[in-house]
Amino acid sequence: MMKIPLLPHTDHLLPKGRAKLTIAQARHIRMVKEALSSNEGFLMAMIDSNREESEITEVPALTTRVQIIDFHRLEGDLLGITVEGIDILRIAKIHVDFDHLLIADCAPYFVWPPFPATSANQYLADKLKQLHATVPDLGELYAEPKYSDMTWVCQRWIEVLPIDVKYKQLLIHQENPKLAIRFLMKLLQDKNLIY
Repeated sequence: MMKIPLLPHTDHLLPKGRAKLTIAQARHIRMVKEALSSNEGFLMAMIDSNREESEITEVPALTTRVQIIDFHRLEGDLLGITVEGIDILRIAKIHVDFDHLLIADCAPYFVWPPFPATSANQYLADKLKQLHATVPDLGELYAEPKYSDMTWVCQRWIEVLPIDVKYKQLLIHQENPKLAIRFLMKLLQDKNLIY
C-alpha cells in the first residue's frame, strides 16, 4: 500500500489529462511541496460540484494520481499549478493528518490500454477537436492531442462532461474503453446536448 496525499476536487482528471488548479490552503500548499520533493505526485479524487470540499471524508474508490508539470505564484499568496494524470489508484482507507490534509492508503489499479479510432467511433474524436477549438483554455493544455487513440479521447470526454461521479466511476471501472465509447456516442449524438 502507498500513502499519498489526496485532493478531492470538482475538476475531474484521468491518466494523460491536464488541469490548471489554484491552491490556497496551507495544507494543500504543503501537499504541493511534498509532491514536488518526493516526485510521487498526489491524488485527485472526483467529487460532484454540489459538494463542499470542507465536508468531504469519503470519496469514490478509484482516483487519479497526478504529477505537477508547471507552477507559479498568483496574487494574494495563491499558488497556480498545472497537473497531469499519471495512473489510476484504488483507495483502501483515508486518514486525516494533523493539518487536515487527507492521506490515502491506496494500491495500483489498471489503466486502459491504447484503443485505435475507427470510422465507427471517429465522431467522438471529431467532436472533441471541435470542443478544444471552441474552448481554447482546454485545448491549449494539449500540445500533442491523441485524437487517434479512443482511450485518450474517451478519458478527455469523461473529465469534462457534466455527468454524476457514480457514472464516471462505472465507466473507468471497466477494463477497456468499449463501454465508454458506446455511452459517449449515444450521449453526444443527443441533439439536446450542447457540445
